[in-house]
Order: sequence, then structure tokens, then C-alpha cells
Amino acid sequence: MKPALFNIILATLFITSLSVIAQNETNQFEKTQAEIINLINSSNPTFNPDVVQEPMSAGAIADLGFEQIYKNVPQKFLMRDGKQLFSYKYQHDGNTTIILLHGVLSSAYMMNKTSGLLKEATHSEVIALDFRGHGQSEGVPGDVDYINQYVDDLEDMVLAIKKDKPNQKILLAGHSMGGGIILRYAMEKHAPTVDGYVLFAPHLGANAPTIKKEKLELGEKPFIKIHIDRVIGLKMMNAIGETKYNNLPVLFFNLPETMPITKYSYRANESMSPLDYKKGLNAIHKPLLVLVGSNDEAFDASKFTSTVTENSKGDVYIIDNETHNGIRHNKKTMQIISQWVNNHKLQ
Repeated sequence: MKPALFNIILATLFITSLSVIAQNETNQFEKTQAEIINLINSSNPTFNPDVVQEPMSAGAIADLGFEQIYKNVPQKFLMRDGKQLFSYKYQHDGNTTIILLHGVLSSAYMMNKTSGLLKEATHSEVIALDFRGHGQSEGVPGDVDYINQYVDDLEDMVLAIKKDKPNQKILLAGHSMGGGIILRYAMEKHAPTVDGYVLFAPHLGANAPTIKKEKLELGEKPFIKIHIDRVIGLKMMNAIGETKYNNLPVLFFNLPETMPITKYSYRANESMSPLDYKKGLNAIHKPLLVLVGSNDEAFDASKFTSTVTENSKGDVYIIDNETHNGIRHNKKTMQIISQWVNNHKLQ
């Protein structure tokens, strides 16, 4: 056989083998992608209608914050995408503005008492914000347009306040989900600087020790369910840059469908807290105060002190016999905040 012909045959065999390998890899990728799609499209979790949820106590209902005690004025903020976010301003002629962020399923309306108490304790102006899709803000309930949009909205709000009052000190205060979003804000290298952070029972992240690990008893009707399979599938898709399914819901609440929000999308859920609690806490380089009730129903209060102090220079206080929502209205909580603000000269 002539050398030239032999080389052509070798080259043909080599190219053919590469094609076979590529085809096998393509088939495997398509098979894997199909399996991921199956995870994403699996049925939504449901709640057992036969198990009756225990009614809330009068104290628990009061802690939600329906009572409107303190006077305020409405204020809207224009976001970079043209949407308007609603807020209540608790006016005070001082050097400090506190931006107050609510928790999951909540709104600025439910933060009336917290806002008024903060204003009294710190002699600061307080602006309680409705996240997009919540309360009176524009946006789709329980959804955002992309991961981290809550943080972008907070950036726009801080910039607006700084523009209006260039010499104003700004504190970020957040409850539960609001605290988690604040940690994400602190991680943004180009976010406008603020002067301090106050976190009420914050959602530190899904990998944080403060997440309760115990499982629900058989037959109990839980209030919240996470679509784990869908979350896993969507994380895989996002890892390869595919985001078209991110609007699908992954966080479900046992609430009537007539409620303003009963579920949150994947991209909203991912935007609620840092992926890694250590990175979130390590990103805070200004005074940090964390307050948690010892009877917190959502998080493990016993883990907050070590979790925060090992990863930041923040101060942590566990308030005896207080709950997840009650921590926002507690008298001792406000006394601690007042002293903390004075100590750090944040007024």
C-alpha cells in the first residue's frame, strides 16, 4: 500500500472515531438533560387537606404586625428597570436613615410597629420597603426577573437616599428574608456603602447551622415545603447557563390561593439569602447587630451566636422567650439597638 493512501485511511479512521466519541457524548448529554428536565417538571408538592393546622394564638397574631400604631407617609422609589417600589417613611429630622426590609410573605404594612419603635429607639428616620412583588410595589408576586434582583433594588434605593441626603448615615435593617438579602447586598463589591446592619432573626442561608434540621413528624401538616428535585434540576441548568426555567416555583406555603403570595420562584428563592453563610457574614465590614428570640420557630436560635461571631465581628443577642416575629417588637430588643447605635455613633 502506498504511504499516501495509508495516511488517508488512518486519517479517515481517526476522524470517524472522533465522530463516534462526539456522538456518544452528545447522546449522554441529551440523556442527562432529559433527566434534569424530568426533575424540573416533577409535580409540585401538596399539603394534606385532612390534617387541620392549629389556630394561631392571639400573641402570634399580634406579632405579625397588623396593628397600625405609628404615623407615616408613602414614598415610591424608581428602579433601574422602570418599576416603582412602595415604602412607608417614618419621618425624623436627624442624621441617620434606616431602611427596613420585611420577611417572606410579608410587607412594609406589617412593619409599622417595628418602624415606629426603631424610630423612637434610634432617633432616626425609618423607611420600610415593600420588595418587588410584595405589598404595594410593582412586580410579580413571589417572583423576580433574575437572581439577585432584590439586591439591585436595594442598591437603587440606597443611591436615591444618598442623592437626596448626601451626608446621611444609612443603616440596613432586615427581618428573616430581609436579613438574608442584606447579607447578599454586603457581598456586592460595587454596592453603595452603608454604615451599619441590624438583622432580626436573619435567614443566613440554606447551608447555615441556624437552619433547623429536625424532620416533621409523620402526619403533621407543615406550613412550608421546598420542591427539592426542582431546585436540584434548576441548579444544574443554571450551572450550564440555562435560566429559562427559573420562573418555576420551588417554595410553597400552606395558604389559601386567595392570599397575595403562596409560593416563590426559583430565582426569588435564590435571591433571599447568600449561597454560603460564611461569605455573607465575612463580607460585612461595618457594625453588625443580630437579634434572635430563643423561641424562634423558623431558625435554631442556639446556633446564631457561634455562627455569627466565628465569621464576623458582629454582636449577637438571644432574647429569652421571644419568637421569630416577636423579636421585631420586643422592648429589650429596642433597648439593645438604642445602646448599640450610641456605642457606634450611628445617630
